[in-house]
Amino acid sequence: MSPTTPPSPVAATTPVSSSPQSASALPSSSAPSADAPEFPRIVRNDPKRTGFDPETKWWINYFKILTGSITPEGVFHYRESRYRANEERDCKACEKWRDFALQHSPTVVFLRQKIEALNGRIDASNVVCARCPARLTEDGQVHGQSGGFDPARGILICSNAVSSQSHVEDTLAHEMVHAWDHLRWKMDWTGDKDLKHAACTEGFNVERRVQMDERGIYKEELDPNTAIPGLRKARFHEMLRREDYRT
Repeated sequence: MSPTTPPSPVAATTPVSSSPQSASALPSSSAPSADAPEFPRIVRNDPKRTGFDPETKWWINYFKILTGSITPEGVFHYRESRYRANEERDCKACEKWRDFALQHSPTVVFLRQKIEALNGRIDASNVVCARCPARLTEDGQVHGQSGGFDPARGILICSNAVSSQSHVEDTLAHEMVHAWDHLRWKMDWTGDKDLKHAACTEGFNVERRVQMDERGIYKEELDPNTAIPGLRKARFHEMLRREDYRT
């Protein structure tokens, strides 16, 4: 890497690859355009219908869930309300796990080195922890995510969707593979080939996980503290090196 050429950023708040659409971005089902597809509308909470009242103390709503007095839709809205209430706590925990992974996770450190070799950069400045609101649509589907990647901003980790150090490491490694693909193969995220390229990078992510499983490389095979030596990582890293040449 040339010392005069700054590394390209590869911090995300609205990732291109997997960010949820906001309610305002969805087409109105009452007046769809001639060419645009009609998307299911987002469902808003109605306490009379769901049994969940956001003005009531959280523990009362929780008790109502335990007694079956709140519908599944109401449970969704209750969960989102708790994510909003605990946003600061969740972000701090996510950032702690992120910082540890960036320094000590064998997989994350290895991927950082591969990205740096392509003049990219992944660090705490462009790996952002933030709450990611989920959406419930009128067809009953819940749309959420654990993270995302934006080539101009970096990586997003959804602090309300990750619950442990290992979950953050998995999410971060997944998005870092997208970053590596973007740098290595010059991915087209918004042009004529965007869907094909997005499908390709997601497919390779799944394939790599399957290959790791086939080789018996599970997190349970690693020492509980990934910061200490003695990790059985050589085969995993050798597999990724072979994939670099094969792909």
